[in-house]
Amino acid sequence: MTTPYLPPNQPQLPPSSLAGPALPVLAETLRSLFKELGRSQRDFSAHVYWDHTAVSRYLRGERLAPWEFVDTLLREVEIARGKPMSPEKRERIAALHRRALEERNGWSALVQVLRQDNQQAEERARRAESELQALATTRQARDKGWRWSAFTNSLAERGWPEVSLTALERVTARALACLADPTAEAPYRTSGVITAGAQSGRTTIGAGVIARALDAGYRLVIVFSGTLNLLRSQTQRRLEEALLASDDADQQLQARFPLLRLTSEESDYRSMPSGVALQFEKRHKALPLFSPLNLHPAVPRLLVVKQNVAVLKKLLKDLRAAGPILEEVPALIVDFEPSPPYLALYGSGYGNETGIQSRIDLIRSEIVSLLPRAQVVRFEHQVTCDSSSAITTMRSESLWDGPPDFVVSAHPREPRWAWEDPA
Repeated sequence: MTTPYLPPNQPQLPPSSLAGPALPVLAETLRSLFKELGRSQRDFSAHVYWDHTAVSRYLRGERLAPWEFVDTLLREVEIARGKPMSPEKRERIAALHRRALEERNGWSALVQVLRQDNQQAEERARRAESELQALATTRQARDKGWRWSAFTNSLAERGWPEVSLTALERVTARALACLADPTAEAPYRTSGVITAGAQSGRTTIGAGVIARALDAGYRLVIVFSGTLNLLRSQTQRRLEEALLASDDADQQLQARFPLLRLTSEESDYRSMPSGVALQFEKRHKALPLFSPLNLHPAVPRLLVVKQNVAVLKKLLKDLRAAGPILEEVPALIVDFEPSPPYLALYGSGYGNETGIQSRIDLIRSEIVSLLPRAQVVRFEHQVTCDSSSAITTMRSESLWDGPPDFVVSAHPREPRWAWEDPA
């Protein structure tokens, strides 16, 4: 029988791998890949909507699997591995499948090979278009800063003067610059302090930092408010006013860049079944969540929780239930409650109040430990540093006890806060 013509430059397997018929070799390769999934054939068949009997025959080598099935199996293996398969491995399997087609169907294999190549080209084109759209969204969110622009525009409409907006922009930009890149391959955890006195606009500054962080790609924002329900509700309300839609223009922004709130003004954090609300969707399942192709399409979560042992334990339990995905989530933790003076003077073992605070700090530290990509920003009344500088950088292994990694002074020279709400 005359060997059918195949398109040029098609990858071929080494002769040793093609000894004998190709179909048994292909079936053995598919079985080896299938074992990596760790699931039954019937469960897999139902998952990919493929006939169970046909799947069994493909894996035993009784029938030649169509390329659509092979491609589906390869995608499922990539998901199970958590990373894409190497192009060389994919091409070797494709070449083996072509050889099996050639041996089994002769000249008709040419038609199937060309159809397979056309399907692969169309799939690559669809993926490329999807990736381009995701990258365009990424650049828009990063370069234009949709949430930050909407936030500052709303402040300007409320009558904030230019000098106040400039001061707010300066502080929030410097704080964000000290945080880790949310798309970085290696996880990096940072703890910093923003100095801001009582009744001086801490929530406004924090809202600005959160808005910038969401634009940059942070997808989980946990806000620790005070110990009272009233304080937590006030913080939730003010953050929603800053970050959510308030008019028709903002409604369009909200539809394009949604924000999932896991707490409300009326309700503190509540336990959720299996931490389902903390499971983040990935457009490209073979890539990590912090990849730009997954990060910006993912819907960010916002939680405003009271610093209460019972509430924090619920959050800690659900974070544990969320599983390994949290290792890929760029998170921002904002602590609006300054450390009590007695805690700094006497430490965590002084009195009942400091004992409770110690338990709270322990739970918060456990929460942070589940988030390797967490960045912690605390608000303090005063931090000892050079008053002539707007930012001080230090290193620390502790996120709450030791010196911070950086300090951003909200007013290095101004005698009063420059962004007090004119209302």
